[in-house]
Amino acid sequence: MPLFFLQLCVVVMLICGLHDQALAGQWETLKGTSRHKVTYDSQSIDLTPQGRLKIVLRFVPVGETERKSAAAEYNEKRYRSHLESYEIDCQEQTALLDHIDILGVKGERLKQLRGNTQPDLILPGSVLDCAAENICPVSDDETVETGEATEPKQEEAPDTTADRVLSSDKLQQIENIQKKITAKKATVETWKELGNIYFDTDQPEQAINAYARALAIQPDNADILNDQGAMYRQTGDFKRALVNFEKAYLIDPKNLESLYNSAYIYAFDLNNFPKALILWRQYLALDPKSETSKQVKSFIDQYDK
Repeated sequence: MPLFFLQLCVVVMLICGLHDQALAGQWETLKGTSRHKVTYDSQSIDLTPQGRLKIVLRFVPVGETERKSAAAEYNEKRYRSHLESYEIDCQEQTALLDHIDILGVKGERLKQLRGNTQPDLILPGSVLDCAAENICPVSDDETVETGEATEPKQEEAPDTTADRVLSSDKLQQIENIQKKITAKKATVETWKELGNIYFDTDQPEQAINAYARALAIQPDNADILNDQGAMYRQTGDFKRALVNFEKAYLIDPKNLESLYNSAYIYAFDLNNFPKALILWRQYLALDPKSETSKQVKSFIDQYDK
């Protein structure tokens, strides 16, 4: 049996051995997002026959605005928080989302949503990356004495984490971006690509700055304006987000994503449903048959009262 798998089994047995000595639901804090506080249940950790580690993450909105946004996203007005159940492959650095439980005010389960059929790569710096750092056994060349010993290593060598989860092509792209920036040869596409990496890894402030550099070169790029607007919204700066979305739509009336995003902010962030209804109807007039239009129709049916 491989040494790594033996280490994995030992870790799981140690964790499971604590179950009889503690109450169910021992929630430990993880790195959160701009929208949610995140914890994980240390007693939910278990080993699957495939050698993955089961874990349950709890997401609690940081405010009423974020709660309403999540309630709309999951189409459940009574939403207060949700649980995401994963199976993490520590060797492959992938995670399979098994299901999502939508919870009400007393923690009761309102409904359960299906997860994915295939595992996804764990992005560096993400909530799942932080969860894996906490529950996965360390390899032979890493220090295992205390949790304090592993934390500085993550800060001092963030590229080590990236190496485990990013493809060689992606790593080469990052290296090329760094070379171009150092050589002062960065183009609009260079800064956009860097912004997209920060976007995908839930680092909104860095993404905003990278997109700003791209817009300094090409201020009328509707796609970049829209992406930066999404990051402004994630930081809670709804006014700047709206400026971006509205400018993007003026520049390119075919950019319906920016129109949808504007309506979403008016409805679920600013609680201005009359304005949102105007934009939703405008959206349907331009796009009456897509999957997004179905969601827009449901918003109109729900809030046009």
